Amino acid sequence: MDKGLLDWVSKQVLQGAQPLEIAAAVAREIAKAKALPIDGSQPSLLDVGSLYAPEGIKYTTDLIGSVYEQSLDTLTRRHGGVHYTPFEIAKKLARIALEGLPVGPVCDPSVGGGSFLLAVAEYLSDCGESPTKIVQELLWGIDLDQGAIEVANASISIWGSFDKWVVPNSGNLTVANSLQGGLSSFSDPPKSGFVAVIGNPPFQNQLQESTVRPIEQTRELREKWGVDTGPYADTASYFLLVALSLLGEMGKCLLIQPQSILSTADAEPIRLKLAEAANLEGIWIGGANIFEAGVNVCAPLISIGFTQKPARIWKGPEIKELKQRLINKENWANALAITQDVPTVHLSGEKLGEVSAATAGFRDQFYGLVPHVCEHDINQTAVAPLITVGMIDPLRNRWGTANFRYAGKFWSRPVVNLQTLNETDQELYEWVQERLRPKILLATQTKVLEVIPDLDGKLIPSTPVISIECDPQEIWKITAVLSSAAMSAYAFSTTAGSALSSNTIKLSAKQVIDLPLPSESRHLTKASKHAESAFNAETTEEKKEQILKMSEEINTAYGCDNEILQKWWIQRLPKWR
Repeated sequence: MDKGLLDWVSKQVLQGAQPLEIAAAVAREIAKAKALPIDGSQPSLLDVGSLYAPEGIKYTTDLIGSVYEQSLDTLTRRHGGVHYTPFEIAKKLARIALEGLPVGPVCDPSVGGGSFLLAVAEYLSDCGESPTKIVQELLWGIDLDQGAIEVANASISIWGSFDKWVVPNSGNLTVANSLQGGLSSFSDPPKSGFVAVIGNPPFQNQLQESTVRPIEQTRELREKWGVDTGPYADTASYFLLVALSLLGEMGKCLLIQPQSILSTADAEPIRLKLAEAANLEGIWIGGANIFEAGVNVCAPLISIGFTQKPARIWKGPEIKELKQRLINKENWANALAITQDVPTVHLSGEKLGEVSAATAGFRDQFYGLVPHVCEHDINQTAVAPLITVGMIDPLRNRWGTANFRYAGKFWSRPVVNLQTLNETDQELYEWVQERLRPKILLATQTKVLEVIPDLDGKLIPSTPVISIECDPQEIWKITAVLSSAAMSAYAFSTTAGSALSSNTIKLSAKQVIDLPLPSESRHLTKASKHAESAFNAETTEEKKEQILKMSEEINTAYGCDNEILQKWWIQRLPKWR
């Protein structure tokens, strides 16, 4: 948006102007430039307020929706998960979604400022359809916000009007909750459904207090759409099921999503339901700089009635198509891995859960331990070291080597007082006791998998460290497998999108136990010995040498291309600290 216009919008908001008044001023300016009459046939938005938009700005129709969304107060935007879609992005995505489809009605189930419907209009116009038909018959939309519907109605009307007003047919743009109503949101929907559903539904991350939905709403969504989703599935993911219900016998949907849709366990039931009923045509991996909020975004392209083909992959704000494809039914997360140049690996074998258990603490465990944590004193008894994510490097326990942040403070040698914990919180004490056994500790939000063994079972994992508990005889084998290049590449390809950064790995405890182990072989045996040597190494050079040898043996055990994997993995290993 032009800086001058943005400054004007900010000024009007500070002076108490309402979003519709600001949008109306821009709409009137564009209508005036097109010499459209103000004769009572104009959209209702143009009658709102008496503001004048600033002169000297190149106005385009998409700016009406842009200034409207920009004018919403911060709390409304944050709670509603509102993120304006840049028009150039919307146009490119609309083209991807509509290519190869017959001309027919297109729906946006969360209209917002109308950016996507305008993008659809321009695409259909380029295909030779008349503006009148496009405006009156082909553009449909739903939104909870009456103001958004008024803005979209005005934007579409101004776009398609020349000399006289052309407005959408009554009922084509409706105020409703598409998550609840689906196709019934319209009083008279197209009899054969829509040929395409496209848009940018609200993001409501369930880990953020400002956007969390009540548990009752989660139950309603599960029941309405027949999915047993986890409580942390983003609200945007349910819109994919809405879109599917809106399509006719042949059609496509493309909805912008947070990248968490690619791999999070809570959204897995939605991915599975989509896989059963439709085909994955492609995935756009947008990255973090599309919206001002910095959300990592993507957009799966889903189709019904089309022959299944390897899915296409597009990348970045330029929406550049990559040569590589996803094979049929392949994990969605692998699309993100491909855009990050992660080597493709196909690992198989006995699941880790057959020989171990994995546990990750939650908020209750994290905050419950805080009152019982103190710096280690040589005279203390009944204490156990607390291990945070930052203390874990590949095969190196950094506890006591530097200062690490925990619960808002910095600690060097934090320990948990087991005596006071036992006296005040029996349930948490028992949870800790269950963790004090031989295990492997796995860090999260890392560029490669980073683990340390705990053969004596003396360490307490701090959330979100994952505790992998197993037979002591298996510790070095599992440690070697998890620490290898092959497993890091596999974990990235299967879980990409779940981490805060699109360039890091975040496994859940459930995903950890689903990891495949290589068959018993001399390579696995040798790797185990290298892992033990690396952990006990006294010099940096020796540790590096042993880690590299360990990874090579595991890569070979899996039958992977060692050279490619090692090169990728070495670049991502943390620097020796």
